[in-house]
Amino acid sequence: MGQNSESYAARICNELAHYSALLASQTTANEAQSVEPRVPAFEFAMQRYSAYVRSKMPHIHLESYVVECAKRSDRPVRILSLGAGTGDWELAIARAISERVEFVLVDLNAELLKGTCSAAQAEGITLEARVEDVNRITIAPRHYDLIVCRSSLHHFVELEHILSQIKQGLSPEGQLLAIGEVIGRNGLMLYPETARVAQAIFSSLPPRLRFNHYTKQIDDVVPNYDHSHGSFEAIRSEDILPLLMSIFTPVEYIVFDAFVSLLLDWQYGPNYDLGQEMDRSLVSLITEMDIQLITHEILRPTALFGIFK
Repeated sequence: MGQNSESYAARICNELAHYSALLASQTTANEAQSVEPRVPAFEFAMQRYSAYVRSKMPHIHLESYVVECAKRSDRPVRILSLGAGTGDWELAIARAISERVEFVLVDLNAELLKGTCSAAQAEGITLEARVEDVNRITIAPRHYDLIVCRSSLHHFVELEHILSQIKQGLSPEGQLLAIGEVIGRNGLMLYPETARVAQAIFSSLPPRLRFNHYTKQIDDVVPNYDHSHGSFEAIRSEDILPLLMSIFTPVEYIVFDAFVSLLLDWQYGPNYDLGQEMDRSLVSLITEMDIQLITHEILRPTALFGIFK
């Protein structure tokens, strides 16, 4: 996709408006926080998934990994975060080890970075924020110890350019951290085999668990549409893992989640009451089915966490 095309410009405008609106609905003054709400059912599912995830990726808690890297270093660790959003994750790390890290945060949306900058300044934390289109970024050679993409790679169009810049920008022992990246079908579409299984599960659920918190309607059919129309949402998600594996060497990584996010996160997850045994059992059953279908490579994963060098 040409960066000068009308389609690209329209996507930029839509992306800015979308995340600014999310931020306006949630953020308190002078604070950085995630624009994505936490859903107890999904978090419970991830707890059930944790043994499988840890068997593949021992350092899945990458914020702790960054802290440990900083503690082992004989100088402040230089960290570049691309598509940093509100910078809540980065600010939490800087608060924990402020004298051991030097953060540079890059995002297209100045409003998202504003809360982080205000909070950092108020607390005396040194943190640089840059408003920049990551698709056009140039990274100083061999400069950064860690480069972080946290749920951002799947919003980028120029993946080849960005990943080559990341490779150039890492120090000889530097690493790329991919955190919560979407690697499923482009546009968050469902693979046909995933759609069939997810629909079979969904159809068996009572109406109260099929209430869509986006549309405010009870669904009979699992939504399956291209979210990349007019936006950058998962615009090239299918290309992410193959490109990472061709350009970098994985230190450790995990791919998982065929339909857990679809059924238990923001759209339908709030319907589940974890205080009710039946709801907890349903969440556990859906999660276990997902684990088994991923483990036996019957369904394809949609999520990635990884450390690459």
